[in-house]
Amino acid sequence: MIQTSLPAVDMMFRRELSTQLGKWTETLFRYADEDIVVLSVGNWLEADAPLIRIHSTCFAAHYLGSIECDCREQLEITMELISDAGAGAILFLDQDGRANGHLALMRAAVYAAENSCSQADAYRTLGYSPDSRSFAGAAAILKSLGATTVTLATNNPEKIRALTDVGINVNRRRVVAPESANPRLTDYYRLKATEGHHVEPEHIDGI
Repeated sequence: MIQTSLPAVDMMFRRELSTQLGKWTETLFRYADEDIVVLSVGNWLEADAPLIRIHSTCFAAHYLGSIECDCREQLEITMELISDAGAGAILFLDQDGRANGHLALMRAAVYAAENSCSQADAYRTLGYSPDSRSFAGAAAILKSLGATTVTLATNNPEKIRALTDVGINVNRRRVVAPESANPRLTDYYRLKATEGHHVEPEHIDGI
């Protein structure tokens, strides 16, 4: 069902940002009580189906160099794809630990390792939601900017659903890091697939 009533989206500030991949535009939006940064290249809203990523923060991957997930690789791959295309945007959501917080992530990681279970099962056992993230803010921003059709770089069906719920047409593009980038990703993608994520079959040994 298409949502017709959404909280207001406010554009707070914008600047040009120099990166290793050239100049991007950083725009800060406020949606309800959530700050969301949109990092974009080119006239992406004028493209027929601009490449978009909704990216949740991951403290361990982005700041500590963790190889226990593919968050850093997904971000780097998408930024390179957008840079090569000359247009696109990444929406950053402050949702560490699947929006349960970093303490929950640490506890769940230890529990999962000690009990040979998935991170989602660990969250559930420890009293957290297996996934507390909401992508409504990202969807509202894209809707307010006039996006009608996007190519969404994601393996997560919930992100697709968030956009279609507000009437945005979605073409999906999987983002799967090569196994050579991180040998641990084979098991990681196997667990992702059991949780309902879209992962290329060749990346999941035995599934």
